[in-house]
Amino acid sequence: MKILHQSNRRHFLKGMIAAAAAPLILPSRLFGGQDAPSRRIQLGHIGTGGEGTSLLNNFLAVGGAASVAICDPYKGRRENAGRIVKERQGFDPALYNDYRELLEDRSIDAVVIATPDHWHVPIALEAVRAGKDVYLEKPLGYSLEQNRMLFEAVRRHRCVFQYGTQQRSLELAKRGVELVLNGYIGELQRIEAWAPGGKSGGSTEAIPVPEGLDYELYIGPAPLKPCSKDRITSDASWFCSDYALGFIAGWGAHPLDIAIWGMLSDTKGHVRFKGTGTFPPATDLFNACKSWDVDIHFSDGVGLRFMSTDIATPVVEAYRKKDVPSMDGTLQAPSNGTTFYGTKGWVSVSREASESSNPDWLRLRRCEGSQRVLYRNNYYRAFVDSVRERDGLVAPIDDAIRSDAISHLSLIAIRSGREIVWDPRAYRIVSPEGLDSEMSRPIRGSWLRSV
Repeated sequence: MKILHQSNRRHFLKGMIAAAAAPLILPSRLFGGQDAPSRRIQLGHIGTGGEGTSLLNNFLAVGGAASVAICDPYKGRRENAGRIVKERQGFDPALYNDYRELLEDRSIDAVVIATPDHWHVPIALEAVRAGKDVYLEKPLGYSLEQNRMLFEAVRRHRCVFQYGTQQRSLELAKRGVELVLNGYIGELQRIEAWAPGGKSGGSTEAIPVPEGLDYELYIGPAPLKPCSKDRITSDASWFCSDYALGFIAGWGAHPLDIAIWGMLSDTKGHVRFKGTGTFPPATDLFNACKSWDVDIHFSDGVGLRFMSTDIATPVVEAYRKKDVPSMDGTLQAPSNGTTFYGTKGWVSVSREASESSNPDWLRLRRCEGSQRVLYRNNYYRAFVDSVRERDGLVAPIDDAIRSDAISHLSLIAIRSGREIVWDPRAYRIVSPEGLDSEMSRPIRGSWLRSV
């Protein structure tokens, strides 16, 4: 069986960033003794809000792993996570306010990072340098520069990295992608990808920092502004531009990951981005991009239209059935998804359901052809097994940096109002001249060290 594109992806990314070719050191757990591959994998969890607690429960269900440490600057959150571990595993995990203290524990093999978006890369970098393997929630970095730094560190330290996009463990997603790769839809011509948009509002009225919250550490590398009731919520970590790009990256990561799973067009030469978008009033706390429509053209002629759900709905409903129940019980088209169009038909993949121009295609348990993607039906066990076996990466950094770049470059094109030309091999914006500076964002203090 041929695993699709693995050698091609490695070859492309090795050339994309020269620093990634630095000498590599094999981790000690490859050898015998207490680090033998058969032993229990010890996990540390950094960030235990809603998503972090959900991930904690998922990993607690994986045999051969133990959640031995919890970190969160909210005292109540880390204590609640500690109680969950005690109930499920029968022992008290170590509790930390500061992630740096958790990373000093040499007995921890890997960390699960589910913090607000702006913390993803700074913490992941420190974890890699500390010799930990990393499961990192999406999106990747707060800037293209951060993404490059993490890519270089992961390759240099040869750590296991798994991107938290989850949909690569959906059997219908795997099946749909393999239909594309084995030519059922003919030659790939274009792709549509869409995801939920943003929101506006959010109070900026200052309040006292709640008891039990280390606010300065919670804000970390972002601008230190007065605490408000909405600034310390998940909505702020998703929709406030101090901490995130918005759902153009935070939700867009899912359908874009499926798009790059099924093609290599974004690696073959210059890519052009042009788009429009809307933003909430500048006075709103939730001020990230709210709605978007971006046309992307790859050098091999394949096109990608990347949209927020409000823009995509009438487009999608033209070919996909309304088969997903809404809040009021009516049926609607999927709120997120990826559609591949070819010369012989189309395949559309989403979390809720998948469809194709030929319904028989999706009934196939295994399509004809030799192209196969690496697939594991339990996303969390896949990470634990990869940490133990040092192989079989389901959602590696190689693919994460590709899909996340599409979100960043889409937003840069929207904000500039101009066509952006991206060179994926050189990892830089070729034109317009001067926009290369948009690849980085300010970082407060010394929270982000270079590789």
